[in-house]
Amino acid sequence: PENTQNLSMPVKVIIHKSRRAQLVILSRVPRNPNKLHRDELTARDVQAYVQAQAMEHGVNPDLALWIVKHESQFNPRAKGDGEASRGLWQISRIYHPEVSDAVAFNVASSTHWSLERIRAGKVNEWSTYRFCRTLYEDCPY
Repeated sequence: PENTQNLSMPVKVIIHKSRRAQLVILSRVPRNPNKLHRDELTARDVQAYVQAQAMEHGVNPDLALWIVKHESQFNPRAKGDGEASRGLWQISRIYHPEVSDAVAFNVASSTHWSLERIRAGKVNEWSTYRFCRTLYEDCPY
C-alpha cells in the first residue's frame, strides 16, 4: 500500500551486516547538506550525517565519529592550528593544499574526501587517531 505520509525530515534505514543486521535508523540526516547554511546544521545533524556516510563508504562509523568529535566537536566552521586546519575534519591546508576552503568547510564534500582517505588507509593523517592513546584517556583504538 502507498504511504501518503509527508515527513519533514527523511528517515534513512541502513542494515549494517557486521553488527548482526542491526537496524540503524537515522531520522535527522539532512537531505542535502550542500545547500544547508551553517546555522541550520546542529551537532546532532552533523553526527547523523557523518555516521550515515561512514557506513555507506564502508568506514567504521565509530572511528569517523571519533575523529570528527575530537577534531572539531562537530563544528563545520572550526579552525585550528593557527587557521591552517579547517572544517569539520580539520583538513590541513599545509599538508593538503589541493583541498580548497570551499571543500574543507562543506560538510558533504569534506566528509566524502575524508572518508575516502580513511578507506585508502590514510587514517594516520588525523593526529587525534595517530596520538589517540597518548592524548586521550577515552581512546578506544
